Amino acid sequence: MNSSSVEKFATSSNHALEIATAITTNKPIDRLITALVLKLQTTLDINQVFQTFYEAIKHDLNIRCIEYEYPIFGIHINLGHKATNSYGYLLQVEDGTWGKITAYRKEEFSQSEKTRFDTYISAVVFPLRNAIQHESAIIQSAYDSHIGLPNWGQMESQLAREAKLAIRQKYSLSLLLIDIDRSSELSDSYGSLFSDNVIRHVYETLQDSFRDTDILYRFDYDRFSLILSRTPASEAYLIADRARIATSEHPLTDNDGKKVRLTISIGIAELLGDDTVESIYERAYKALKLAKNSGRNQVKVADGKFLG
Repeated sequence: MNSSSVEKFATSSNHALEIATAITTNKPIDRLITALVLKLQTTLDINQVFQTFYEAIKHDLNIRCIEYEYPIFGIHINLGHKATNSYGYLLQVEDGTWGKITAYRKEEFSQSEKTRFDTYISAVVFPLRNAIQHESAIIQSAYDSHIGLPNWGQMESQLAREAKLAIRQKYSLSLLLIDIDRSSELSDSYGSLFSDNVIRHVYETLQDSFRDTDILYRFDYDRFSLILSRTPASEAYLIADRARIATSEHPLTDNDGKKVRLTISIGIAELLGDDTVESIYERAYKALKLAKNSGRNQVKVADGKFLG
């Protein structure tokens, strides 16, 4: 009989300290676990962390495949070949959720083997977290976003440049602010890991909906922004509404295989001759609030245009 289950693995930094202390003071600790911990301390590469982890457990627990998912980075590592039975953990440390690890093999996992797997997870969870934080720091040195999107600070600079050019050359420019509807409710219902999936899923849907030359920026956890150069509000509305429809027609599959419909609300402001970055943002934000307060899954344009 096939079996599959996912447990929550909740731990704290004190647990990592206990393991490290046991090794450095030569206290009794499992030889294989000791070797694994020492190897994991030599790398901050996520793929190398999991290759080392897989090599350590595959013979001891007869594992055919190990899988790791961290959606907010778009990470999906699969080593080996999946088998009929699986057992996994959703990793939770005091400072966040760090993805899901699943092991596959032909035989069902006994309780003693699950306990053994738990020990291995204890050894890998903090090196894994450190590797992710290292990669995040590299990304955020240029992009203040878990999924590698330019941040609002970068957008302010770009918007200021684009606005000056548009005013000087007398062409239109529109700013879009995009909000994922009910994201906090989704997080409460499905958990933070699913929320990360939502962010990436919407981002990829928007990327497919907009022009290749359009750059999505991210601000706050569940909001995106977009500068549409040489685009008046009337055209921006059509572009935004296509993105809204595409999002609502492209559901996300949850962990149980059920389709979850997602929607977005969008506010638009067209550049005026006396606009600053702050004033065009303020008008776009008011339009976004109107879209949210009018029932969500809508596009609204500032200054009384297209508000029906």
